[in-house]
Amino acid sequence: MSSILLSELIVFGQTLQSIRKKSGYTQDELCLFSNVDRSFISELENGLKAATFPTIISLTKALNIKVYVFMKLY
Repeated sequence: MSSILLSELIVFGQTLQSIRKKSGYTQDELCLFSNVDRSFISELENGLKAATFPTIISLTKALNIKVYVFMKLY
């Protein structure tokens, strides 16, 4: 994996974690509301995995934020 992609995954994960915490959710709660496995959420937040667009949609809906707003923050 290229270093550029790795740095993008890290920034994506930091953004996701920041929004999740500001929303007052734990990873377990986000898992319940988004139907995304908690361990996968952890891997996303740590920049270890990349999210598909359907996963991003599930997460942003659970966090009550529009996809385009999330992408602007990212």
